[in-house]
Amino acid sequence: MELWMIFEVKAVTFDDFLTLRYPVGEKEDIIYPILKALKRQGLDVDDKEFLKQYFKEDELYHQRLKETLRESLLDDIVMSVLVAFGCKPKNVSGIVKESVDCGLATRKAKWFANAKETLTTLREKGYRLGLISNTHWRISENLRSDFRKFLDVIALSYEHGYAKPHPSIFIATLKELGARANHSLHVGDDPIADIQGARSVGMKTAFITRREIKTEADIEIKRLTDLTKFL
Repeated sequence: MELWMIFEVKAVTFDDFLTLRYPVGEKEDIIYPILKALKRQGLDVDDKEFLKQYFKEDELYHQRLKETLRESLLDDIVMSVLVAFGCKPKNVSGIVKESVDCGLATRKAKWFANAKETLTTLREKGYRLGLISNTHWRISENLRSDFRKFLDVIALSYEHGYAKPHPSIFIATLKELGARANHSLHVGDDPIADIQGARSVGMKTAFITRREIKTEADIEIKRLTDLTKFL
């Protein structure tokens, strides 16, 4: 409790996957339903060659992300594959978006038990709340609206341009929240992206122990409701 006696929290930010929500259902790579959707819309490509090119582009994407933390949209990666097959972006942009939408629709996620309740409680106590999520998958407007019910700011790496632990996504979120880093807490499950990233800009951190990993977080919690014991 000593930490909270000397640290006045006014804003709390959260990671998304494995912090607020968790994936359920489909396990195959998302490119498979995307490819099926592309072919349904008349795109004539060899499946084997398309997938080979995609996984090559995907590997390059992850390499660039690791080296620079620059984020790319899944749509752009699919477009790069089609360009390699001679397609012109202006001719297939609509097909790409619709096909990626079909792929994203196969991905489901559920909120962890008491996640919404915890967010509601913190909001009622007067905390400013934000989401800071690494994702190159577009989120639907329905999900964005759902987030807006509980969170004041939604920061997504594909919209911001950089992924955690890059400091800019934390700084931009705090600026939008109107909060100083030394009066803010970040909650996440990744020791690098969440904990090191938030600490690098001066935020306090809470590590939610979805996995048994040692971190430099200020506190560790087993469930989101534990936050209400400290805040």
